[in-house]
This record gives sequence, C-alpha cells and structure tokens, in this order.
Amino acid sequence: MADLQYLGLIWDRLRSMADGSAPSAAIQLATVSDTGSPGLRTVIVRAANFDEATISFTTDIRSTKVKQISRDPRVSAIAYDLESRVQIKLVGTAAVVDDEATRQAMWQRLRPHTREQFERKLPPGILLHSDGGNAMGWEDDGDAPKEPYDRYALVAISVASAEWLDVSGDGHVRLAFYRDRQPKWRGVRLSP
Repeated sequence: MADLQYLGLIWDRLRSMADGSAPSAAIQLATVSDTGSPGLRTVIVRAANFDEATISFTTDIRSTKVKQISRDPRVSAIAYDLESRVQIKLVGTAAVVDDEATRQAMWQRLRPHTREQFERKLPPGILLHSDGGNAMGWEDDGDAPKEPYDRYALVAISVASAEWLDVSGDGHVRLAFYRDRQPKWRGVRLSP
C-alpha cells in the first residue's frame, strides 16, 4: 500500500487553496459536454473536506458547466503548483448543492467582489454584439434568476480518486488514491 502521508498532503494542499493560504486556489475542471467532448475551464476552490471527500466551488447557476454537470456529473480536476512542481489530479462526480444552510454559509464567506460577479444580468458565455454589448439571440423568458443570490450556485465534487505527482527532484514521485464506499482510501504507487 502506498504511503498515506501523500493523501494527507493532497488534502492539506486543497484546504490551503480553499482558505487562501496557498499561492493559488485555481484548478482546471473538466466536464462532459453535450457532444461528449471535454469542457475545460478554471474554477476557484472554496472548500475542501477530507472527511466527506469533497471540494467545492461557486459559479453562476446559468453557466454551461452547471448544465453539463446536471446532465453528466462525471468530472476531473487538476492543479499544478509551479513553485513546488506538484500536480494534484482529482476524479469524481459533481452536483449543485441545494442545502440552503450550506449555500448561505458559503455566500457569507465570499468576498464582496466575488458576490458582485453574480449581479450580471446575462448568463456567462453569451455572445454579445460588438457594437453595443447587447446579447445576440437571448431573451429573458421571465424564469431567469433576478437576484445575485439566486444566480449563485455552490457545486460540490465528491472525490473518488486523487493523484499526487511531484516532479521537483530527480526521483519523481507519483501516487494514486482511491476511495471505496466506507469511505476508506487505498493507495498505489505509479510510475511517474
């Protein structure tokens, strides 16, 4: 069995990303698009919970990623720290959090400039006319969320596997950890 200390390092890194003490909180998140191809974008880790094996991020409820996750919850995420030369890769399933107390607690933790992102009336990714900034082919059908809080989504990823790759020295180290239903983690060493 692989050394479980590396699993601790993975979750320590994820928690430091979430609490702002890491150099970056950005991870690249891949979802499955409508055509079956990967959809890739950067999101910010807002919470990491080892006991529940989850990480969370916020986004606009009208975003493409939310639609893709609702249709197919399988996701992958990756983070690379240039300074330490460590990569963390996660695989799991994502879901929009509907527990109101959990949503409200995260909303209160967000900085004002982050909450302002949800004041935009147009959904993210809408094609705009170049001349006036008007949306092409989008009309509010009356069902679009009107308030910033209603546009906000908290998404939790239930992590099924996590991988650590350290390329900082001559002897690169790579380990993979898999969670079973208990949840109990088991690990294996991999060739880097």
